[in-house]
Amino acid sequence: MLRQYFEMKSRVPDAILFYRLGDFYEMFFDDAKEAAPLLGIALTRRHRDSDIEAPMCGVPFHSVDHHVARLVAAGRKVAICDQVEEARGSKGLVRRDITRVVTPGTVLDPESLVPDAPSYLAALRPAEPEWGAAFLDLSTGRFLAGTIREARVADALALLRPREILLPEGAAAAGATTRRPDAWWDGCLAAGTAPESFAPPARAAAAAALAYAREMRPGRLDHVGPPSALAFGSRMGLDASAIATLELFESTEGARERSLLALLDRTRTPPGARALRETLAHPSLDPLELEARWDAVEELVTREDAAEAVAAALEPVGDLERRFARVAVGTAGPRDVAALGAGLRAVPGVLAAAADLKAVRLRSVCEAVPDTADCVGRIARTLADDPPALANAGAVVREGADAELDALRGLRRDAQGALLAIEAEERRRSGIASVRVKFNRVFGYSLEVGAAHREKVPADWIRRQSLANAERFVTPALKELEEKILGAEDRIGAIETRLYGELLADLAAAGDRVTRTATALAELDVQLSLAAVARSGRWTRPRLSEKPRLRIVAGRHPIVERLRREEPFVPNDTDLAEERRIQLVTGPNMGGKSTYLRQVATIVLLAQAGSFVPADALELSLVDRIFTRVGAADHLSRGESTFMVEMLESAAILREATARSLVVLDEVGRGTSTFDGLSIAWAMLEHLHDERERAGFVLFATHYHELTEIALVRPAVVNTTMAVKEVGGRVVFLRKVVPGAADRSYGIHVAELAGLPEVVIARAREVLANLERQELDVEGAPILARREGKSAGAGQYLLFSGGEELALEKLRAVDLDQLTPIAALSLLAALQERLRGK
Repeated sequence: MLRQYFEMKSRVPDAILFYRLGDFYEMFFDDAKEAAPLLGIALTRRHRDSDIEAPMCGVPFHSVDHHVARLVAAGRKVAICDQVEEARGSKGLVRRDITRVVTPGTVLDPESLVPDAPSYLAALRPAEPEWGAAFLDLSTGRFLAGTIREARVADALALLRPREILLPEGAAAAGATTRRPDAWWDGCLAAGTAPESFAPPARAAAAAALAYAREMRPGRLDHVGPPSALAFGSRMGLDASAIATLELFESTEGARERSLLALLDRTRTPPGARALRETLAHPSLDPLELEARWDAVEELVTREDAAEAVAAALEPVGDLERRFARVAVGTAGPRDVAALGAGLRAVPGVLAAAADLKAVRLRSVCEAVPDTADCVGRIARTLADDPPALANAGAVVREGADAELDALRGLRRDAQGALLAIEAEERRRSGIASVRVKFNRVFGYSLEVGAAHREKVPADWIRRQSLANAERFVTPALKELEEKILGAEDRIGAIETRLYGELLADLAAAGDRVTRTATALAELDVQLSLAAVARSGRWTRPRLSEKPRLRIVAGRHPIVERLRREEPFVPNDTDLAEERRIQLVTGPNMGGKSTYLRQVATIVLLAQAGSFVPADALELSLVDRIFTRVGAADHLSRGESTFMVEMLESAAILREATARSLVVLDEVGRGTSTFDGLSIAWAMLEHLHDERERAGFVLFATHYHELTEIALVRPAVVNTTMAVKEVGGRVVFLRKVVPGAADRSYGIHVAELAGLPEVVIARAREVLANLERQELDVEGAPILARREGKSAGAGQYLLFSGGEELALEKLRAVDLDQLTPIAALSLLAALQERLRGK
């Protein structure tokens, strides 16, 4: 047995092998050590404490899918080794073979799939100047391919979130990865069938993805067609930072239920939920498409009864895509097929409910649904009303589907009466009242007699088996009936297998129609979901502007508004145009700056995803890409500090932003010293203003209050601040964006709210007062007074110097030849303020 096991294991060295032994799937050696803790099962050992000790663990065969799903979710591959012949008698070791390999990127079992998310296998082929990339979702047949600049590969992975990444050996990438040598990739390209319109790296990636899928899933992949082109260039661009900052798919804490997608998802079908995700991940740049989407949402918002009727009709449709995929690859069970039939049977009801909708997009969606009544009829004529889960369990095909099958089933039913008749006749003839007809899978049918009645057995009975307390015999009549019964059973199984295979083949031939039906109904589901959210949230229709414009009236952050219902959300306006395209936001900690920045970007994204928006009004020109630099993160594994990550992201923004981009920057420069950080923030803001073709609209939040002076010399910069109110020595955050600039950050107040000890708070106020007395401004640039001497090292802040000494040092340092009249007046005013002790 172990020799056979090792032979199977050598074929899948990178997978955990499930080896079928009787009613269990067993794992041995390193596989057992790896799988046992992941599955939460006991690790046992054969030949413990010997030189042939064998660690092992196992799971019952009937629950194998559940355990495979757990291992796949943990990023492991699993190979299933089954018995491929019946165990009859004592002929020795039964033949086994690997019947399937389940990997994170090729899984089809429902238990291993997330209903509302795709399950992509990504194939990446490094090349110059662009990588080849392919994304294949076997669970639906969706197949994408194209080329991506190396700098954007991480963004593509963040957007499509593949469960497994296929790479050449030596290439680096995060996530569950599988590697193949270059020769394997070259062979895939030579044998591949990707369209010639794709660049060679894209063809190589597409061929590799399909070849790997065929390795893992031998057999048909009829539902996978030629790849479609990746649409990164024709849709709004979102990088990994923007996806995380705007919490598209999960919150900053990793919670999917607190994401923007979760907030929008009121779909009634799994394909609708996946289509909504796709819509949110790839916002449109086409004004005609957006107007059509908004028209559809508007009609469904205003016609609530009609929308609810269509939504209710969608409920029984279910997951047509994934059920059909299992049909296409031949792994669908009878209940999968029955569910597919039930879903297709519900389609006419959906179309009837949507018949009087007027919006062009809704009409075109409904008109795109093909007729699949023949598939419904084919399933109904073949499958039993309540079929079993497994195709080999029997009773799959309904009565009347096949004349020979019906006759054999009749014979099987009649055989029970014939067996009872033989039993009664032999009991009468032998005089043994306890004789019974018994069945054994090895020996078949026999007459069982207790050992005490051996002497009464008729001479024409033939001994078949001796037991400790009984004897088993067969008669010519029983043998003849047994051959008929067993022959009928085998024939029934063969006919049912043939009829079920023909059913799957016929349904697979209708793949294009089923796929188009699923796609159309998913789009209808998306529009219904967006309308339901807009109706309940009082969201409004956006309006497009041909000129550069971003005007939001009473905008709200949808996630914050929904999750923090203990207090009313304070709406805020935004008004950016060509002449005022950079908004600088200052204000205290906890004042709401970050929420405001995210809110504006989220509203823009929602609008271009075809949704209504949480605002009283929105007017916008199309944004080609959203860039965000918000929050702090270390990439310790790559040796990158918080500040390095910040600078890398900032560099990418300055390099890649265009005149149509929306750039959101929060606290740039805070990860280093005050002077360095302020200098970088100042220079970035100037660059974003002066290089008009490198940035469109910019929202820039900062605690560097000195930056507000840029508005004096850069006309497109407007200053805004988060309003606060001091009441009785306490600060109230109004969370309202107002014109102007903040002069304080109230950080010590926030520290006090957080519970820092009073002695620390008091000391912080004392130090702050000393620092504030030393801060002077010259020519719009902040300079903190410094001194050299014994009491303080060169370049140190003077926390305890007097105002007079600071004023003298400043006067000594001023370069009068470089001082403008306005700067001189500012300097004198500042010096006078310090000397007066303000």
